Amino acid sequence: MSVASHLGMSPAAYDRRIRGLIPHYDELIDEAARALGAARRPIRRITDLGIGTGTLTRACLRVAPAARVTGIELDGSMSAMATERLGRLAARVRLVQGNFLEAVLPASDAIVASYALHHIRTRRAKGAFYRKCARALRPGGLLVSGDCFPPASPELWTRDVDEWIAHLAKTFGTRARARREFESWKDEDTYVPLAEELQLMRAAGFRVDVAWRRSPFAVVAAVKVG
Repeated sequence: MSVASHLGMSPAAYDRRIRGLIPHYDELIDEAARALGAARRPIRRITDLGIGTGTLTRACLRVAPAARVTGIELDGSMSAMATERLGRLAARVRLVQGNFLEAVLPASDAIVASYALHHIRTRRAKGAFYRKCARALRPGGLLVSGDCFPPASPELWTRDVDEWIAHLAKTFGTRARARREFESWKDEDTYVPLAEELQLMRAAGFRVDVAWRRSPFAVVAAVKVG
């Protein structure tokens, strides 16, 4: 799936538009990178799942300046944008074109993702993928996911959606257009409530903390046990 088909934009416009689509985007990216501090080992090798334009990778390399990154990305045009964004840092990044669900994950000290894992459609598939991540991580390694993790309460989720649509209305002009845009994402996005997400990670062999949250968005830091 390309970003252009998913969000109706070209990769070149992604950075400009994403902030109009997702509240607290920059804050989540910064907090996901800061969460690398939860690892129980030095961070030398990072895998970025769905590297996109390289925003999270760049933030991670600021926090872990000795690290090298493997960035997995299905959309080749996005990988080109990541290379441009990273500039001199691109020498420390290896780009792999492919679907991170199917790709062989390299041995890593940290695996990171931002707004990527909600594309996994079922709980069963997500649990299996978390086990795959655990196998790729070295002991004490860390899985960080920054994404939308709804509250369990339908009433609180309704409140969060209403606030999200108000944010979208600034981009699309009216709440009606904003709601149509939000509803159109249902074919591609599966948001798992935070409590269930944490349970899936624990079942895969992680000790899990919520490093940051502004509901419904959160950064989850999961350390490999053993």
